[in-house]
Amino acid sequence: MRGLLLCTLLALTACGRQPSPENGGNLAVLNGCTACHSTDGTKKIAPTWQGLYNAEVTLAGGSTIIAGEAYLAESIADPAARIVAGYTEGAMPGYTFTEEEIADLVAYIMSLTP
Repeated sequence: MRGLLLCTLLALTACGRQPSPENGGNLAVLNGCTACHSTDGTKKIAPTWQGLYNAEVTLAGGSTIIAGEAYLAESIADPAARIVAGYTEGAMPGYTFTEEEIADLVAYIMSLTP
Protein backbone atom coordinates (compact mmCIF):
# COMPACT_ATOMS: atom_id res chain seq x y z
CA MET A 1 0.00 0.00 0.00
CA ARG A 2 2.74 2.48 0.96
CA GLY A 3 4.63 2.00 -2.31
CA LEU A 4 1.46 2.45 -4.33
CA LEU A 5 0.56 5.70 -2.57
CA LEU A 6 4.04 7.16 -3.01
CA CYS A 7 4.03 6.18 -6.69
CA THR A 8 0.64 7.80 -7.06
CA LEU A 9 1.88 11.06 -5.54
CA LEU A 10 4.93 11.03 -7.79
CA ALA A 11 2.81 10.15 -10.83
CA LEU A 12 0.44 13.04 -10.21
CA THR A 13 3.37 15.43 -10.13
CA ALA A 14 4.95 13.83 -13.22
CA CYS A 15 1.65 14.16 -15.11
CA GLY A 16 1.59 17.89 -14.44
CA ARG A 17 -1.05 17.74 -11.70
CA GLN A 18 0.49 19.52 -8.75
CA PRO A 19 -1.09 18.66 -5.40
CA SER A 20 -2.91 21.68 -3.97
CA PRO A 21 -2.43 22.66 -0.32
CA GLU A 22 -5.44 24.96 -0.66
CA ASN A 23 -7.66 22.09 -1.81
CA GLY A 24 -6.21 19.93 0.97
CA GLY A 25 -7.08 22.55 3.58
CA ASN A 26 -10.63 22.77 2.27
CA LEU A 27 -10.94 18.95 2.31
CA ALA A 28 -9.65 18.86 5.90
CA VAL A 29 -12.33 21.29 7.02
CA LEU A 30 -15.16 19.75 4.98
CA ASN A 31 -14.39 16.23 6.22
CA GLY A 32 -13.99 17.21 9.87
CA CYS A 33 -10.25 16.44 10.07
CA THR A 34 -9.54 19.67 11.92
CA ALA A 35 -11.95 18.73 14.70
CA CYS A 36 -9.32 16.23 15.88
CA HIS A 37 -6.05 17.40 14.25
CA SER A 38 -4.91 20.92 15.10
CA THR A 39 -2.98 23.03 12.64
CA ASP A 40 -1.41 25.29 15.27
CA GLY A 41 0.22 22.82 17.66
CA THR A 42 -2.72 22.72 20.07
CA LYS A 43 -3.14 19.28 21.63
CA LYS A 44 -6.35 17.58 20.55
CA ILE A 45 -7.45 13.94 20.38
CA ALA A 46 -5.24 13.36 17.32
CA PRO A 47 -1.69 14.48 16.54
CA THR A 48 -1.23 18.08 15.44
CA TRP A 49 -0.38 18.66 11.80
CA GLN A 50 1.74 21.71 12.57
CA GLY A 51 5.38 20.79 12.03
CA LEU A 52 4.51 17.14 11.38
CA TYR A 53 6.02 16.84 7.91
CA ASN A 54 9.49 15.26 8.08
CA ALA A 55 9.35 15.15 11.88
CA GLU A 56 10.35 12.03 13.78
CA VAL A 57 7.23 10.37 15.16
CA THR A 58 7.19 7.76 17.91
CA LEU A 59 4.71 5.01 17.18
CA ALA A 60 2.81 2.76 19.58
CA GLY A 61 5.27 0.04 20.49
CA GLY A 62 8.20 2.46 20.65
CA SER A 63 9.54 2.46 17.09
CA THR A 64 10.03 5.75 15.28
CA ILE A 65 9.40 6.90 11.74
CA ILE A 66 9.95 10.08 9.77
CA ALA A 67 6.61 11.59 8.77
CA GLY A 68 7.39 11.98 5.08
CA GLU A 69 4.95 12.05 2.19
CA ALA A 70 4.53 8.27 2.06
CA TYR A 71 3.80 8.01 5.79
CA LEU A 72 1.26 10.85 5.64
CA ALA A 73 -0.49 9.34 2.62
CA GLU A 74 -0.58 5.93 4.29
CA SER A 75 -1.99 7.41 7.49
CA ILE A 76 -4.79 9.09 5.56
CA ALA A 77 -5.62 6.02 3.47
CA ASP A 78 -5.19 3.46 6.29
CA PRO A 79 -5.41 5.19 9.68
CA ALA A 80 -4.80 1.98 11.64
CA ALA A 81 -1.56 1.11 9.80
CA ARG A 82 0.72 2.92 12.27
CA ILE A 83 -0.63 4.51 15.43
CA VAL A 84 1.25 7.41 17.01
CA ALA A 85 2.24 6.69 20.61
CA GLY A 86 -0.22 8.13 23.09
CA TYR A 87 -3.19 8.09 20.72
CA THR A 88 -6.04 5.60 20.49
CA GLU A 89 -6.20 3.04 17.70
CA GLY A 90 -9.47 3.21 15.81
CA ALA A 91 -10.19 6.82 16.76
CA MET A 92 -9.82 8.03 13.18
CA PRO A 93 -12.63 6.94 10.90
CA GLY A 94 -11.84 5.51 7.50
CA TYR A 95 -12.34 7.78 4.53
CA THR A 96 -12.60 7.05 0.83
CA PHE A 97 -10.46 9.87 -0.50
CA THR A 98 -9.31 9.71 -4.10
CA GLU A 99 -5.60 9.62 -4.88
CA GLU A 100 -5.77 13.30 -5.85
CA GLU A 101 -7.50 14.22 -2.59
CA ILE A 102 -4.87 12.32 -0.58
CA ALA A 103 -2.15 14.18 -2.48
CA ASP A 104 -3.87 17.49 -1.71
CA LEU A 105 -4.23 16.63 2.00
CA VAL A 106 -0.55 15.64 2.17
CA ALA A 107 0.41 18.91 0.45
CA TYR A 108 -1.66 20.81 3.00
CA ILE A 109 0.00 19.03 5.94
CA MET A 110 3.40 19.68 4.37
CA SER A 111 2.54 23.39 4.11
CA LEU A 112 2.09 23.54 7.89
CA THR A 113 5.79 22.87 8.46
CA PRO A 114 7.94 26.02 8.30
